[in-house]
Amino acid sequence: MRRLLALGLLSLAACSSETPEPQPPPTPQQQQVTGRVQGQLTPFQGAGQQSTRLRASPLPGGPSLQELSRLVSRARPPRRARPPLPSALAAPLPGPIGRPIEAGDIPGEVIFRFDEPNLTPEQVLQRVATSGYHAVHRGYASEHLHLVAFERLDGSRAKATVADTGRLVSQLASLPGVRFAEPNRRVRPLAVPDDFGYSFQWHYAALNLPAAWDVQLGNPGLVVAVIDTGIVFHPDLSARVLPGIDMISDPENAADGDGRDDDPTDPGGDLPGGRSSWHGTHVAGTLGALTDNGVGVAGVTWGALLLPVRVLGEQGASSFDIAAAMQWASGGLVPGLRPNPTPARIINLSLGGSSPPQRVYQDVIDERVVASGVMFVIAAGNEAQDAAGSSPCNQQSVICVGATSLVGRRSSFSNFGLPVDVMAPGGELQEDLNGDGYPDGVLSTALDAAGLPGYRFYEGTSMAAPHVTGVLALMTSLRPDLMPLDAERILRETAVPAGRCAEGCGAGLVNAQAALRALQGGPGAEPPRLEVNTPSLFFPGDATLPLLVYNEGGGELLVTASVAGPQAAQVAFPGGNTLLVPALSARPLQVAVTLAGLPPGDYTVPLTLASAQGTDTVALRLRVGAPSERDALVVFVYQDSLGEWHTAPELATVAPAADAYRYAIDLPPRTYYATAAIDDNQNGQYFEDGERIGFWRNQDSVEPIVVRAGEVVPGIDFDLVPYIPVEASP
Repeated sequence: MRRLLALGLLSLAACSSETPEPQPPPTPQQQQVTGRVQGQLTPFQGAGQQSTRLRASPLPGGPSLQELSRLVSRARPPRRARPPLPSALAAPLPGPIGRPIEAGDIPGEVIFRFDEPNLTPEQVLQRVATSGYHAVHRGYASEHLHLVAFERLDGSRAKATVADTGRLVSQLASLPGVRFAEPNRRVRPLAVPDDFGYSFQWHYAALNLPAAWDVQLGNPGLVVAVIDTGIVFHPDLSARVLPGIDMISDPENAADGDGRDDDPTDPGGDLPGGRSSWHGTHVAGTLGALTDNGVGVAGVTWGALLLPVRVLGEQGASSFDIAAAMQWASGGLVPGLRPNPTPARIINLSLGGSSPPQRVYQDVIDERVVASGVMFVIAAGNEAQDAAGSSPCNQQSVICVGATSLVGRRSSFSNFGLPVDVMAPGGELQEDLNGDGYPDGVLSTALDAAGLPGYRFYEGTSMAAPHVTGVLALMTSLRPDLMPLDAERILRETAVPAGRCAEGCGAGLVNAQAALRALQGGPGAEPPRLEVNTPSLFFPGDATLPLLVYNEGGGELLVTASVAGPQAAQVAFPGGNTLLVPALSARPLQVAVTLAGLPPGDYTVPLTLASAQGTDTVALRLRVGAPSERDALVVFVYQDSLGEWHTAPELATVAPAADAYRYAIDLPPRTYYATAAIDDNQNGQYFEDGERIGFWRNQDSVEPIVVRAGEVVPGIDFDLVPYIPVEASP
């Protein structure tokens, strides 16, 4: 089986901008007047890694990276002392101020659940008429669920306040024929987005997915819904995407010119300052990106169809719209909307808000679970608090998912507690526990800064939930009659206990292979089979980290751990160096490292796991002392009228590590592209495999910089990361 590895963004960067008009050489008069460019670099701090050969060009129509390396290497300016920038110039520019995401009740909006189905708007308004308020029927979430907005009749026609809404709910909940009334609540996406690199999708090995794919790849006829920010075109997704719907009823929140419609396209703008997360596209990619096609990233399920339903807009989402989305996506009727011709069997909701359980959600869940056997998978939330206060994760008859790091521990941000059923990889961008030089985020589909298809690291329980949704899709592909209660029971029974936590992490980390094999009746007479969740562990200081040891076969697997080499004495096994791993399960081997007595430097200690069925080796990577930081070379390149690319020593400068990588340079007027690199191996060459490089505006969207005489171009800030695309391997 071919296992798809992550493809770097560099292969897409060559088409990320239009080629500018070629620039003529400056005239002597122009050379006498310059403009200034200034900024600050942020080099990634992490362990180094063995790399593959860099290819392609990040510049539009520009030179290859090898040619760029030679070009930049010739542009090194003379070494000279450079004073720090004046503090007035060095201070970072203030970031954009965005509209905060509203939380809590939406003023004046009340959800009613009537016993009688299919009431007309006029009938509803007649029943809820209240002295002092003008009522407006806002729409349906099902045949029984209605949204009504109340405005004051004091001449202002202003919405009722949150306090007024609470009084209205208490007053109107007891009306004859009303099963319940509750405020419409604001809900938000649960991602903690943004990235500065890419890596392998470590999160799949952490879920034991490669062994699961040997059992089931996914049914191409199964429909899985993603209720989120909508979706955008991405070549790694488009063949899987069904016609969805935009369920946002408030045109202002929808920001696409209208309310509910048949276009689930994500217009962006959901983050402060008008930035875009492409949250729904990232979730969809984890769930079902095109897999084993030699490009991009892999999805958990290789065959399911994706049904996008947009509920999250510029201001988040409302509980009413989410309930309507759950109803429609699962095949239920929503008056005023077209029926869903492709009902989803499994629904992913990577969203939530701080509130107790909502009756509007439970009403839809109860109906759709019973009527159609629909499974609802919901993110636990990212507040590092009890998930009992996070809805809809705290609803009944749903699967609530918390997030784990690369080693299976609860992610620092993940909610916890009794509502959490299972855990799945959600990342930890502040860590690099496998020592590959990249942050431990979840890599999936998104758009780059230029609005073109790319890939990004995110972390969050939003990223954990689609892993579980994808595993459920594999399980349902294997057993089409699988019911929600049985699916949840199997996930819990086969989970890795090491994924539990003292705060409450449900049954632990999902074991995809074990869940599928449980549907097949277990391993039978198969022999034990050894596997680990990561090929390396990184110790930048004294620490104890768990290594998950899997038995992917039957019987009991007895494993003995040992270390070798000059630094073997630095490693210990606090819980002992032997493990007895049951069939189709996993157990943690605690690995402790003490760096005392070692001189500064990087070390590798081979850890061997031996069993009667074979051995496996894990590299323990030790770092003593912080790596000595090296200065960065900043170079500006341009294209002449013949299409040739140029730079020169006077177009290059040094960003000193001692000055926090701030720089400033005076340049002749022209259109430039900015790049920077660190000679990490100190061989005098730049842009080599594994070395840190960067481009402005960022590495997946390289943009031109126009320099004019007498003007300052501030804020040319960008990251430097190890930039290594990796191809699929057989």
